Amino acid sequence: MITATALSLSTPAPAYAQDVVPPPTDITGSDTTRVPGHLAQPLLDDVAHPGSATEWWYVHLMDPATGRTFIALFFTAPAPVTTMFYYPEDGQKLVLPVAATPTVASTTTPSAVNSAGGIVYDRLRGEYHFVFHANGYDIDAWLDRATPGVTGGPIRYDGGQEMYWSSPVATSHPTGTIRTPDGRTTDLAGWRGYHDHNWGSFNVIDQRYSGWEWGVSHEPDGSATLLGGVVKGNGVWQGVIAHATEDAVVGCMATMRLYDWQVAGAYSYPAYENASCPDGAARKFVPGGYDPQPLPGLDYTFHVTEPFILDVGLLALPESVGETVPGSIGLIEHIRTLPPRTGGGQ
Repeated sequence: MITATALSLSTPAPAYAQDVVPPPTDITGSDTTRVPGHLAQPLLDDVAHPGSATEWWYVHLMDPATGRTFIALFFTAPAPVTTMFYYPEDGQKLVLPVAATPTVASTTTPSAVNSAGGIVYDRLRGEYHFVFHANGYDIDAWLDRATPGVTGGPIRYDGGQEMYWSSPVATSHPTGTIRTPDGRTTDLAGWRGYHDHNWGSFNVIDQRYSGWEWGVSHEPDGSATLLGGVVKGNGVWQGVIAHATEDAVVGCMATMRLYDWQVAGAYSYPAYENASCPDGAARKFVPGGYDPQPLPGLDYTFHVTEPFILDVGLLALPESVGETVPGSIGLIEHIRTLPPRTGGGQ
C-alpha cells in the first residue's frame, strides 16, 4: 500500500465509545461505488459547460516556506461573482468580494476572464496564465511545470443533483510575481500552484445534502495529493483520493475517517481526515478513464494546521491551511450545510 500516514503528524483514529455521540458533522459511512473519472485534460474538461446550475474556476498559490496563500474564484453560475482569499504569514486572514465585470468563459478555449483578471490556458505553451488585479493585489503568474490531476463525475446525490470536478493543475511551480496592498512584491519562485473547475446541476447551498470534503496537498517531492467528494444527506461520503506525479495519477474511491474534532463557535471540524483504499482498488487515470490494472492501495491523512472557518448560516465554509507530510502545504475543506450542524441531518 502506498501511504503517507507513516510520515504525517496524524494519530490513530479513535473509536467512539458506545455512550459517546459523534460530532454532528461526522460522516456515517463511505460509498466506494466507482464514479466515472479520467486524467484531467484542459481542452476537454476546463472549457465552459453552458446550462450548468453552478460553475466556477478556482486558482490558488501557496508558499511552503511561509504559508502565504492567495485564492481566487471566478463564478459564472448561478451568479457572476468573483471572490478572493489572502493569508499572510502573520495577521488576519482575509476573504474579500471582488468588483468586476461578469466572468466570460469560453466553450472552446479553457479560460475564465473578467475585468479583475482570470485564468487562461495557452495552447502553444501548454500552460495556464493567471492574472489578478483587484483590492490592491496584483498577480501575474504562469502555472509552470504543471502536473495534471483528475476529472470525476457525475457524482449523483440528493435531489437529482450532479457535480463534476476537474483539476487540470494538481500542482505546479509558478513563475511570476505577487504584489500586496502594502507595496510588497514577491517573486513566486518556490511557491506551488493549483487550478480546478467545477460544474453541474447542483446548488452549493442546497440543504438536502450535507456538504463535501476536499483537499489538495503540495508535497515536497513535487507531487500532489488530491481529495474530493460529496457527503450526502444521510451522511454517507462518496469521493476519491488520488496522488499525482510527473509519471502518473493514481486514485481510488476512498473510505473516509474524520477525527480529532475541534470546535470553532457553533461549528465542529476534524483536525485530521484520513482517506484510504485497500490493495487492488487503486487505478491509474488515463485520458479515456481508468487503466484496468489493479494497483496497491492508497492511504493519506490531511492535517489542518491553520484553521480558517467562514460560517454564513446555510453553509459553513472552511478553507484551512494543512499538510499531509512534513514539508508539504495544502488546503482542506470540511463543508457542511445547516441541517447536519444543528443535528437535523443524517
